Amino acid sequence: MEALTALFDIAPAVQQSASPASALPGSAEASAPGKSFGQFLSEAINEVNQAQLHADDLTARFAAGEPLDVHQVMIASQEASVALDLAVQVRNRLLDAYQQIISLNV
Repeated sequence: MEALTALFDIAPAVQQSASPASALPGSAEASAPGKSFGQFLSEAINEVNQAQLHADDLTARFAAGEPLDVHQVMIASQEASVALDLAVQVRNRLLDAYQQIISLNV
């Protein structure tokens, strides 16, 4: 978690140093107002959490005997599982990138 906090701290500096390259014509970032890396990551984590909560809710309602289709419950569960797997892979890539940046000789 400390590594992610450090990434949040360096993300604005990286964005500022990369801004001339992103201002190229035809760049999607040139026309859209920019989000910070921390905001983007926070929104993605919230989406994963919402998928997990939705799957848990459907599972509990199905177990309580509400008239739900099994495929709805399974699809929600699989969507939450895939979202969590993606979040874990992104975290792993971020940690690898952070470790590589830290190990650079200046």
